[in-house]
Amino acid sequence: MKLIAGSLMLAATLMTATASPQEPLMTAGDLEQLCVGTDHVSENACRIYILGVTQGITVGLAIADHKARGGRPCIPADVSGEELERPLKARLAERLKAVPGDRALPAAELIGAALAHSFPCHGAAHR
Repeated sequence: MKLIAGSLMLAATLMTATASPQEPLMTAGDLEQLCVGTDHVSENACRIYILGVTQGITVGLAIADHKARGGRPCIPADVSGEELERPLKARLAERLKAVPGDRALPAAELIGAALAHSFPCHGAAHR
């Protein structure tokens, strides 16, 4: 529990230290710095941020009653934070290597795109 609290404090500190009214709270570059860290605090902060955004997207889509168009993620209910982290970190690294300018984009935008790629919806009921 202390580790989670420490991770949340680190993430909150990073978000508030770099945020201005015109900038997202966490950029893709900020997220990259957390996700490349090998210490437990960085690993957990990365995982918790990804999980939080994923849950937010899931809740948002449920509220919207499937009105979202295009690439919408369908995340299985039993997916763990670790199962989300692996493909998302890989997609984030690929994307930022291919398009370094995307580090300035909101991290949630890149996570949403990576989720849609890693967990695509299938069938007409999900469109």
